[in-house]
Amino acid sequence: MNDVLRFTSENVSEGRKVALITVTATRGSSPATVGQMMAVLADGTTVGTIGGGASEHQTIIKAIEAITNGDATFSLSINHADSGMTCGGGMEAFGNIIGNHVGLCIFGGGHIAQSLARVATQAGFYVTVVEDRQELSTNFKSVNYIVSKPDEYEKSDPTSLADYVVICTRGHSFDTDALRYCLTKDLKYIGMIGSRAKVATLFSRLKDEGVSQAELDKIYTPVGLDIASEAPSEIAIAITAEILLIKNDGKLKHKRD
Repeated sequence: MNDVLRFTSENVSEGRKVALITVTATRGSSPATVGQMMAVLADGTTVGTIGGGASEHQTIIKAIEAITNGDATFSLSINHADSGMTCGGGMEAFGNIIGNHVGLCIFGGGHIAQSLARVATQAGFYVTVVEDRQELSTNFKSVNYIVSKPDEYEKSDPTSLADYVVICTRGHSFDTDALRYCLTKDLKYIGMIGSRAKVATLFSRLKDEGVSQAELDKIYTPVGLDIASEAPSEIAIAITAEILLIKNDGKLKHKRD
């Protein structure tokens, strides 16, 4: 049990969701024992056991579905014979999805990225920063800092823990590479820093490469709410507010109205 709890704690602290499953009851000749625990990640990695066999495999599939669907809990009632096991009996199990961090991936390590990482962390996001410069890591606290060049993005997989992405690198070329990569992922939000002229040039290049206008229309750029400020700290707040608006399905209005 200690291994299961340690595994759960380590993965939650790193921004991953874990399905923590506990056997709550057994019937007949079940290989499971009340109180047995198993932890499951979205990729199917497990620690612990709840009796093994086809019933455990069925439970793992259910756990992965729950994590993927964003469920908070799930329950199972399993007849071992229905699962192809000859032992007979059955079991009841309860799953609790631990670690509800919402992930934000920031491409770039400059002043806006630094301010955004601080604001987003305070807003409850699990933040990943992607930069090719290791020396900038000292400017970030409590984030997952990944040192990666654009041609290494697939290998480092920086958006694996994120549904929301902001691109604010130090140059057009890096922005383009990051955007190309992000357009291949299933993300809820892609925002990008840039003037309208820069965006028009970049979008034209991507359309020549075969990216559809429908895909480009999904990108929030210039990024953030219009707060009439160029200060990095205030821009960071405007970006975070826009992401929260999308995340919470909010409406852009004053609450007093």
